[in-house]
Amino acid sequence: MASKPQASRVVLIDGANSFYRAFFAIPNLRSPDGSPTNATYGFVNMLRKVIREEDPDHLAVVFDARGKTFRHRLFPEYKATRDAQPEDLSAQIPVLREVLEAYRIPILEIEDFEADDVIATLVASAPSDARIGIVSSDKDLMQLVSERVSLLDGMKDRRYGPSEVEDRFGVPPEKVLDLRALVGDPSDNIPGVKGIGEKGAAKLISEWNDLENLIEHRDEIEPKRARNALADQCEQARLSKQLATLRSDVPLPLDFAALARREPDLDALRALFERLGFTRLVESLAVEGAPAAAPASAAPETAVAIVASRDDLDALARDLGKLPLIPLVVVTEGDAAELVGLSVCVAPDRGVYLPLQATSDGEPPVPVAEVVEILRSVLGESAPVAWIGSAVKTAQRVLGDHGCEMSLPHFDVEIAAALLDPAGGRTLSALAATHLGERLPIWEDLAGRGAKALPAVALPLGVVANWAAQRACAVRALHEPLARRLDEDGLTALFEEVELPLTSVLARMERRGVRIDEAKLEELSREYQGELERIESEIFQLAGEVFLVSSPKQLQRILFEKLKLPVMRKTKTGYSTDEDVLEQLSLQHDLPLLILAYRRLAKLKNTYVDALPRLVDERSGRVHPTFNQMGAATGRLSANNPNVQNIPIRTPEGIRIREAFVPAEGHVLLSADYSQVELRILAHYSEDETLIHAFQDGEDVHRRTAASVAGIEPEEVTPQQRDRAKAVNFGIIYGSSAFGLARQLGIASAEAQETIDAYFERYRGVRRFLDTTVEEARERGFVRTLLGRRRYLPDLSSRNRVLRNAAERMAVNTVIQGTAADLIKKAMVGLDAALRAEGHPAHMILQVHDELVFEVPAPQVASLDGIVRMHMEGVAPLRVPLVVEVGVGKNWREAH
Repeated sequence: MASKPQASRVVLIDGANSFYRAFFAIPNLRSPDGSPTNATYGFVNMLRKVIREEDPDHLAVVFDARGKTFRHRLFPEYKATRDAQPEDLSAQIPVLREVLEAYRIPILEIEDFEADDVIATLVASAPSDARIGIVSSDKDLMQLVSERVSLLDGMKDRRYGPSEVEDRFGVPPEKVLDLRALVGDPSDNIPGVKGIGEKGAAKLISEWNDLENLIEHRDEIEPKRARNALADQCEQARLSKQLATLRSDVPLPLDFAALARREPDLDALRALFERLGFTRLVESLAVEGAPAAAPASAAPETAVAIVASRDDLDALARDLGKLPLIPLVVVTEGDAAELVGLSVCVAPDRGVYLPLQATSDGEPPVPVAEVVEILRSVLGESAPVAWIGSAVKTAQRVLGDHGCEMSLPHFDVEIAAALLDPAGGRTLSALAATHLGERLPIWEDLAGRGAKALPAVALPLGVVANWAAQRACAVRALHEPLARRLDEDGLTALFEEVELPLTSVLARMERRGVRIDEAKLEELSREYQGELERIESEIFQLAGEVFLVSSPKQLQRILFEKLKLPVMRKTKTGYSTDEDVLEQLSLQHDLPLLILAYRRLAKLKNTYVDALPRLVDERSGRVHPTFNQMGAATGRLSANNPNVQNIPIRTPEGIRIREAFVPAEGHVLLSADYSQVELRILAHYSEDETLIHAFQDGEDVHRRTAASVAGIEPEEVTPQQRDRAKAVNFGIIYGSSAFGLARQLGIASAEAQETIDAYFERYRGVRRFLDTTVEEARERGFVRTLLGRRRYLPDLSSRNRVLRNAAERMAVNTVIQGTAADLIKKAMVGLDAALRAEGHPAHMILQVHDELVFEVPAPQVASLDGIVRMHMEGVAPLRVPLVVEVGVGKNWREAH
């Protein structure tokens, strides 16, 4: 790295502080083998950001010495009140050191000293003109801040110079040590002077200049409380200052020049990030720290031809017709996936790019209509050549929008990867890095990120063409190894018979969209706003004052300071006011219940009622949800823009949103919903005779459960007993504990446990199924659904009881929910094929959990009803019948 003529830039990272904060900043994150990775991931992202923005010439990461330091000899109780380090944090420290070694960043850890002392020594030994940034949130380090030294909070993206330190403490950096002597530090168990707070300490130091002068004049200070406190504890203040003073004479094992920044070992980083499952970071290595020339592990050079004329297009069609498989990648841009171009791989190292938009230096592309005409002959529904790709659903949707209805894809590398490892990386760049050892650039490497990203039309045509050709060739290279692994893991049938054909079904659903009654939403918006104002008025009356209901801070003050309600849980920013806490507090006061009602209604209004009209496509007059068929580890579909799966159906306000989903003129909506499908799957797996007979005889299974548990006849069961049995039935699937069931039903935990015990005594097959499922999963490391879908559960062997119990619940839940997901996906494929084969005018438009929604001309309802029941109820042979409840209406609420 070339030296810079200007003053050197130095970055010193407080390793323990940054690592600890990263651990708590990121939720539970694990590598493919189940190891915790959240702290490592957060730290690496912080490190990359610091390197990118600070561009240091010298760089080091500093850790505290292991064991006790000289401060413990001064004060044996130093840091005695600290909790033990979380197990999952400790487990990541060796991995962090591997990462730092791969980045070739010096690690300093000096026996008998803390990181702060080492940092202070490095600051003192740095060249006098060096600009130094210390990455930490540790207040003790603020005493080092000066015109050339700043403190960087890497998590909150804040920088502290002298003025910011003075704003924070009320004294300049050189006085922070004296202030800390008075205030102390509970986290380090530095006593300080009890009776003097931070504001009071700042005032005293500002008035008397330093600690010794303050002690010398302690009889003169005001107020009296501070005077008395200092008189009694002046030696304690001196000790506190000694403990808080940072040493600048630590013996360092290297000179400052050894901190010169070096290029990272990209191969080592890539191997590490792949092992840890950091797919986005693997992708970023294509540009991070790489020299201008392509490194040895970059994607191989790809020759690319650009279609610029009709003659080129005709020649491409002839070439494609000779290929056994056509690897295809579409280039899209934006949330609406606007088609930019497409690329095909015609040989291992040769691609062809068809631009469908002009770029910054390109000629106007061949008209889309001509491209579609050729594509239809090669890739259309009746075309003889099979095609493979990445994100094939998107390809089918965007090309379908332009009039090219494609044949069923032969392979999708991303879906294959998701089946093989639901928790692993599945983007094309991540797969190329993992399976091919190639660095494949991502779109952001071309266009930039965020608000500064360039549109495709602003990029050079050759750059876009080469990028797309590389990806098409990567698809070709990935096809065989992924197909082989699918076969080895017994996943080929699920892949070929369900997931691949489902891409075509979903592409058609997305293109069709669903009509929205905007007038109804406007009416609901006014109505909900009025109700919010009414609830808000009641809240203010109970609180005795007006405040911002949506502000957690203001709500904390009302609940816990003014109303003196008990604190249920503390957070880093105060006291929790989440839904769980408010539900508990509602047993003691009416205000929390009103807050819950306000939040839920406001969320509905903001997320759906007011947001849905903005999602309506001007051309179609409909909203077009995007369905992700691999969005959950269980295989369940998810959706966004809008997220139709999350529209509540258990509250009147949530149900009314469905009134705004309406059919075209002359059509109705038909809803087909599996009845108690998860309990039927439980009966199939458990082979429990009582459950099986209940479903085979068409009984109310919840009433049957209540009767069996209570030892009474079904007709004697009360509504309350049935509700309790329903909670138990579904609680078994979701792994509810006695405590959870007790809270749900409002009964004592002991009573809930008795209910669960009675259930398992009666349904012994269910108990056996639960135990066997968990045990087999622990032995194999994964569970399987009815159609063979896998989910890996490494936490089944965790020493952490909470993680282990959660994994046990996931094992059972995945078998049940995953099988339900498999069945409805398979039914969707069969239904779509049947409707298209018959030329039926109905369209499948929505899938939500166990429900399918169709838009159908009113006269065709009866025929559609028969087709739907046949395919949904006959989708798979179970030990109990599958039952579908069908409804029809002029909106989704009526139909359901």
